[in-house]
Amino acid sequence: MPHITTQAIVLRHADYREHDRMLTLFSPTLGRVEALCRGCKKVGSPLLNCSEWFAFGEYVLYTGKGRMTVVSCNLTESFYALRSDWDKLKYATYMLSVCEAMVQPNEQNVHLFTLLVRSLSRLCYQDKDARAVTAAFLLHAASIGGYRPRLSHCVKCGRRLDDTEIRHFDPEDGGLVCPPCSEMMDRLLSLSPRENAWMRDVLTVGIDKTELPTDDAPAALLSAFLEERLEKPIRHKGLF
Repeated sequence: MPHITTQAIVLRHADYREHDRMLTLFSPTLGRVEALCRGCKKVGSPLLNCSEWFAFGEYVLYTGKGRMTVVSCNLTESFYALRSDWDKLKYATYMLSVCEAMVQPNEQNVHLFTLLVRSLSRLCYQDKDARAVTAAFLLHAASIGGYRPRLSHCVKCGRRLDDTEIRHFDPEDGGLVCPPCSEMMDRLLSLSPRENAWMRDVLTVGIDKTELPTDDAPAALLSAFLEERLEKPIRHKGLF
């Protein structure tokens, strides 16, 4: 059918001609979608707010001549408050970049879509540490992508580790490395027992229920880990 109705979030936009934009949309059922939004930059256009970053709503798309075009949108949420907090805006934009790197065209990803909406809502409306929320997002995004980290056993020898032995994390194999195995390896990331405990707790109960300190969230490690698994860099200047 030429017309498709889908929920979507705007991951990116680029100016196209004088009054148009090209949108990169994340749809839970269609995956990553490139769509032209005609006339959205005109004064008074009903599509202006729907063509901004973070715009979340029900989009009607027309498919024709090998291109998708936004026909209309019923905006659900703009997450406008993010624009008034530079720190939160940086982390929220980074989340969009992660999703753009992970999501493929014509590939359903309902779980990642739901995670993104909930994470943006936490940043926008809850008094939570932005860095910790982003770390939790990365941790769950990795799990959704099939990269759930191993946080109890050494990824090399398989031995279960206690807290006194937790010092290193291997981003390539995705898990802890015991001290003896780490002596034979390069490119390991430092990991403290408190950071490991934070990840295990967030995977178990979620960011909203964990009582562990936000300072223990290893955001930089999780960013490096996900980039390693995706085999592509994600811009995060000044975040970690």
